[in-house]
Amino acid sequence: MSAPLRIKKLRPGDDTDTYCGRCKAERAHQVVALNADGVPANVICRTCGGQHRFHEKKDSTASTTTGRAGRKVRETVESTRDAPAGTLRAYSPKEIYAAGEWVEHTKFGRGKVAQARSGKIEVKFESGNRLLVHAG
Repeated sequence: MSAPLRIKKLRPGDDTDTYCGRCKAERAHQVVALNADGVPANVICRTCGGQHRFHEKKDSTASTTTGRAGRKVRETVESTRDAPAGTLRAYSPKEIYAAGEWVEHTKFGRGKVAQARSGKIEVKFESGNRLLVHAG
């Protein structure tokens, strides 16, 4: 018979992984404050230094969230699975893009151009769809 598994309670100063809104990814954070239940209340991101409330872990499957403009954005992990192997074309607002092209963005990562219209492109990234400018 094995001993029961003990879960370590977090204390201020401990590290925990949680979603960082500034980094737009799950990152390591330092616990700053706990609530009455012993769950972290405030954390500081070890990557960007941003301090924010603790966010419970979300399921990594597809989910629907509301974007900044209040419209629904479909987030999927599958969006970059179809990306071609090797290096992709680096995104630049001075370039012209067409629907179906793959781009590499410095902040959002790999994405596929869903729509291209006069001066703007809609690109599907893992974190959701983004509207970017281009020279077209």
